[in-house]
Amino acid sequence: MLIVYGSGEMGTAMAEAAGKAGEKAIIHVGMGNGSVPDYEVATLRKLPSDGVQIIRSARIPDGFVLRNAEQPDDQYDWVVAHDLNPQKAKILAALALTKTSDPKELQRILWQY
Repeated sequence: MLIVYGSGEMGTAMAEAAGKAGEKAIIHVGMGNGSVPDYEVATLRKLPSDGVQIIRSARIPDGFVLRNAEQPDDQYDWVVAHDLNPQKAKILAALALTKTSDPKELQRILWQY
């Protein structure tokens, strides 16, 4: 599992490498509401079909990453960390992925705990 902090023009190489390396999830840490830059959306959209869960998280210290507010998470099969910081989202996702790879169930777990 990999935490990727988004920045202005970081490119897509880290996400692509994570997919090729067989990572189970990427915690994408964006600005504000877990924003994903337009140029990275296409790369991250294909990773769930390769078995890599995309979990959107935020760099801000307080607040929530709202589902379907910044990105169409339902359409992309992405998950949001909600009120968890990236590190907590990674730990909980690692535990959850031992039980399920279903994005809906993973989302439920991240909301509940």
